[in-house]
Amino acid sequence: MPELPEVETVRRDLSPVYLRHILRRLEVTGRRTVRRHPPELLAALEGRSLAEIGRHGKYLLFEWDDGTTLVAHLRMSGQLLAGTAGAARAPHTHAVFDFGAAGELHFVDPRTFGELFLATRAPDQARLVELAHLGPDALGAQAAYLRSALAGRRAPIKVLLVDQKVLAGIGNIYADEICFTAGIRPDRPGGSLRPRELARLAASVQAVLGAAIEARGSTLGDQQYRDAYGRLGGYQLAHRVYGRRDLPCLSCGSLVQRVGLGAKSAFWCPKCQR
Repeated sequence: MPELPEVETVRRDLSPVYLRHILRRLEVTGRRTVRRHPPELLAALEGRSLAEIGRHGKYLLFEWDDGTTLVAHLRMSGQLLAGTAGAARAPHTHAVFDFGAAGELHFVDPRTFGELFLATRAPDQARLVELAHLGPDALGAQAAYLRSALAGRRAPIKVLLVDQKVLAGIGNIYADEICFTAGIRPDRPGGSLRPRELARLAASVQAVLGAAIEARGSTLGDQQYRDAYGRLGGYQLAHRVYGRRDLPCLSCGSLVQRVGLGAKSAFWCPKCQR
């Protein structure tokens, strides 16, 4: 599943192309893609100008000039691909946004777990009801917040990092890389981290996610993740532990191990992480 760096890469690709352009036509052919409501509701977006493309965690937020927010969640295999009008559509294209001179935007999703939906503003207008369950975006996580969020928690730190109610945007890949960079075992209880470890963890969240964004995300062996132009990410070449079980640690040479954490698992170095 695309995590924060991949979704942020797509956001940065799309923004300069489609912002301030009017949606001429929206064609939805995949009912499962808009399963939260009838696809006809999306027709109201036609004639609207795209004012902003935001992101919270793994969700893209398409903000229109009338205040409407369309949320895109890529989930396992979703892709948002920029294209020219009339160009051949990739298999499993379930929605096409026609922005006139700016070209088309295609929502492609072979496994159909991804979705598009219109969000509802809370009465205070400060948040979206459908995303109210999410914690703060991981790119803004500071040590003070982590200290509060992890205090007294017995769950392993890896499990807490991928809990979207704690931090929005981190998944399996980056949780492992963050724990390695911070020098913290992924199976340690979250509440066991001392202040200096929390500071290292917060710094590692920013460093790893920032580096991954600069490398345009991680594309794994299935090559499902592509940027808005169909290109592969590059951060998989910089992974220190993820997917490296029984290979030498790139820092100390010890063999990377994989530990089970209930329904999840984690890759880690027993010498570099304590």
